[in-house]
Amino acid sequence: MTSHRSSASSSASPSESERPDGGVGDATPDRPADAAAPSAEARPDSAREDSWFERMTAFESVLIAGGLVLFLVLLYEMEVPPQDGSFLNPPLVAIAGAILLWPLRRHQTVRALLLSGGALLLLWTMNQVAGILVMFVGVYLFAYLLNPAVSHLRTNYRVPRWLSSLIAAVLAVGVVVLFVLLLAPNIANQIDALSQRVVGGVDSLRAWLATSAILDSLEQAGVVEKQEAISQLQQFVQQQARQLPEAAERLARSLGSLLGFVTLLALVPVLIFYTLKDYPSIRDSLIGLFPTAGGRRDYLVEAGSIVGRYLRGQLVISAIATFNVSLFLFIFDVPFWLLIGLMAGVLNFIPNLGAIATMIIGGLIAFIFGGLVKALILVAVLLGQGLLEQSLLTPNIMSYQVGLHPVLVLFSLLVFGSFLGVFGLLIAVPATAILTTAYRAYREELTLELSDYATPDEANGANTRPNA
Repeated sequence: MTSHRSSASSSASPSESERPDGGVGDATPDRPADAAAPSAEARPDSAREDSWFERMTAFESVLIAGGLVLFLVLLYEMEVPPQDGSFLNPPLVAIAGAILLWPLRRHQTVRALLLSGGALLLLWTMNQVAGILVMFVGVYLFAYLLNPAVSHLRTNYRVPRWLSSLIAAVLAVGVVVLFVLLLAPNIANQIDALSQRVVGGVDSLRAWLATSAILDSLEQAGVVEKQEAISQLQQFVQQQARQLPEAAERLARSLGSLLGFVTLLALVPVLIFYTLKDYPSIRDSLIGLFPTAGGRRDYLVEAGSIVGRYLRGQLVISAIATFNVSLFLFIFDVPFWLLIGLMAGVLNFIPNLGAIATMIIGGLIAFIFGGLVKALILVAVLLGQGLLEQSLLTPNIMSYQVGLHPVLVLFSLLVFGSFLGVFGLLIAVPATAILTTAYRAYREELTLELSDYATPDEANGANTRPNA
């Protein structure tokens, strides 16, 4: 019996006895059989997620299900306007969902749900307070454009920043007030006169179409029905004409009551002053909200410099274009000279398309209400202004390089215009410059990061490679 046990133990497999490296086999009581299994930390994320879903308790399942339901309720509350007396609103739903999912926040699926809900709530909140945000964005834009003048006074003339900020704020507000007092009544009168003349000219247009042979030919060919086409065109012209005074009324209503308007007038100069005085710290705080590239945010400085020079130069050129076009049209007695001049200045912010739109719309207004001679005068004035800009103003004032290809500029104009309308056309070029600068910084940083992962052999080969 003893010899049999000895032979049995001596014939044991090497895996059950002492290993060659001196360790103990898998079957020893000091180490369980599954001790060689990889730890949870060493597993991939997908494996850990699968393992977590397998180990998920009923309580955790209820929490996740409740979080998903509240996420759907959040989407519904954002899309459907709340009824009178309704208790639920998106912030309350989001808070309830965060409380349910917070104990499971370490898992990727729950984190993704929390982040998506937070992003939706942030966008909804920004939409709700859009009126307030527009005012603060406008104030910051004023400070952004006036900051070089304030810095110049402080650096070259040793004027304290608070005093230079006060001077710049008073001058900016004074220009705006002067514009409102002098030009706003004339603009409103011309808008009202234009709408009345358009509505009054509808009958003449209808009579001209009724006697025109063009519609008769199209009706005989079966393309259109004459009376229906005249009626639809008359309706369209009347609707477009009524939109001009209605837009002015909507703008007046948006200002709110007299008390709110006075409060706004009193608040904006104060905000401009404080924003200008503390502009460097406010700018640094805003820059800190953006992601870094290699630990730095140089791309934001470059993009801000490009956009700042573009906006300042474009504002100066647009003001000159407004003054020149309005003055020459007034001298030659072109109808609605002030409206056409303002349109030329505003649309000057839209490269290429702005000049074409001004030429077409202004030419039609001058031709309909002034005749062929007035339309030719307007075309000549706009062509002269365009020549002045290309030969003198742009080379000397626009000391910037956006670095955008003309095809990319046109593409950005069409894309931003399709999503944001006229406002998208105005911001298309600076926004595209910011996006391309950020992408360039990301691409350069990505290249640097990838080069750090070169193998030693590749690095040595690159160092010992002979020069071409």
